[in-house]
Amino acid sequence: MIKVENLHKSFNENNVLNGLSMQIKEGTTIAIIGPSGSGKSTFLRCLNLLEKPNSGVLEIDDTSYDLALLDKAKIAEVRKKSAMVFQNYNLFSNKTVLENITLALKVVKKIDKHEANQTAVKLLEKVGLLEKKDAYPATLSGGQKQRVAIARALALKPEILLYDEPTSSLDPELVGEVLNVIKEVANEHVTSLIVTHEMQFARDVADHVVFIEDGEIVEQGSPDVLFQNPEKERTKQFLKKFISMN
Repeated sequence: MIKVENLHKSFNENNVLNGLSMQIKEGTTIAIIGPSGSGKSTFLRCLNLLEKPNSGVLEIDDTSYDLALLDKAKIAEVRKKSAMVFQNYNLFSNKTVLENITLALKVVKKIDKHEANQTAVKLLEKVGLLEKKDAYPATLSGGQKQRVAIARALALKPEILLYDEPTSSLDPELVGEVLNVIKEVANEHVTSLIVTHEMQFARDVADHVVFIEDGEIVEQGSPDVLFQNPEKERTKQFLKKFISMN
């Protein structure tokens, strides 16, 4: 179980997260939906400590962290327990696909080159890109880059995998290949938190859906309940907009 309690984050006078709390059961996939600017991506970045929260508590594996009072050692400890898949891939352009995956294994996990390469090859097979192992990111499509980024995140065997709108930078024709990989990962019960605007995907893949607005949870529940019979009027308005667009 991963727990987040009373998470606050502001940028100057702009309050982005307002006491957000969430429980994430091991092996489940949670989809976070909501309008742009609602704090969804900031929430993920705070969990990975790419942004420092103003206050809040994170509990992983019965270890509790006060997110406002972390030293460098604790920050590194928390980051080792999560892995982020970014909107824009964040691959190293001067390294091959294989090297992009093995770098963190060698530097963070202190795994030797041979074992790191074996792990990377298995994961590239998993995401359907083994033939691209010696290619550089500039030669890949957006969908291929994102699949490499997912393989890189999986290589670290994180406690939780964080996806920050993983298809938002992709051409519509490439979205499906990335969603299929994410779906396969979810089917293997890798604990995942996915910020997404893909409503049908959230409905199909998630075990639990959370609707956020103005840095607060408006409503949450199983996909069937939230999408078919939401209780809150704001949730109904949001989902109606997406249904009418598709």
